[in-house]
Amino acid sequence: MTHVLVHPAETARPKSLQSRPVRAARARRAGVRALSAVIRYDSIVIAAGTATVGLHAIINHEGPLANLSALGAVLAALALIGALYVIDAAASELIDWINPDRWDGDLAYVLAEDLGQIRDDIDAGADPEEIGHSLRTSGLLETTGSLTRRLAVAFAQQGKEDQAQRLHASALHLRKAGQVLGHGQAGAEPADDARKDLQ
Repeated sequence: MTHVLVHPAETARPKSLQSRPVRAARARRAGVRALSAVIRYDSIVIAAGTATVGLHAIINHEGPLANLSALGAVLAALALIGALYVIDAAASELIDWINPDRWDGDLAYVLAEDLGQIRDDIDAGADPEEIGHSLRTSGLLETTGSLTRRLAVAFAQQGKEDQAQRLHASALHLRKAGQVLGHGQAGAEPADDARKDLQ
């Protein structure tokens, strides 16, 4: 069972997460790593333990598996499989509950929904000049490019160079799109902080 650290759009951040102190984030991340390891390796550990006990029963004719009938062996296998599912499900639930990073970036879902509403407004006959002016003057593309670049730096610091390079390339495309669209009023230059972030 693989745990995916995502959440669907319009899913509210639990209040139990909002009140947790920032200083506990490191401990919670350690807990997430430990529980993820449980999900990743529990089947291997149980299989190795079962094989060891079974080998001991065959060699020494003693132990919990020594006198198992065929039906007993099937029931024991089903019990082990069930235990794996229960362990994985419990670990996944705990990860969702304690993970301090699960809800990072959830504002992106709200922004995407709002931008979709603007797209629907165009389809409904909104003035494209007004929307184009807002897109130019809001700095949306510049801010998105800056965010993308900083995300690339964060991935690079984690050693994920391929992902970082793709994000750097995306940031360059966003900067070009902002230049083509125009910054602010016609002929205006981007703000100093935006220029520095996107260099």
